[in-house]
Amino acid sequence: MLIWNSCLTSFWPEPPVGMNQIPSSIDFAALLEMLGGDEQILTSLLPKFAEELTSDLAASAQAIVDHDAELLRQIAHRIKGTSANLHALMLSAAARELEQACTEADASLMAIKQQVMSDQARAVQEAIESWHAES
Repeated sequence: MLIWNSCLTSFWPEPPVGMNQIPSSIDFAALLEMLGGDEQILTSLLPKFAEELTSDLAASAQAIVDHDAELLRQIAHRIKGTSANLHALMLSAAARELEQACTEADASLMAIKQQVMSDQARAVQEAIESWHAES
């Protein structure tokens, strides 16, 4: 951001939209738009998603311990689809990478990708909690 302020302010007084914003782990505006603006649906959907995510994360950690690549792949696939539908695209991408690692059956890669997915999932859960606190 320092570079922006010192070099580019003569061209643009403000950075382009999104230039100095960290992307949210879940796009609430897009999700709300997809739901036709119905906040009640969103309010009922998000806790269910967060609860399922907690369960899936525990199951994925156990699948790593058990060296169960197929179960881990199934969990990653479920998280990938659900999170994409709920506009948690970084989580979906992390789950997609884990799903791919499972097909390669590389235990160390699966463990790394599972950790990345778990980190993204926690970020989504925190975003959901913050959203609920602000609503």
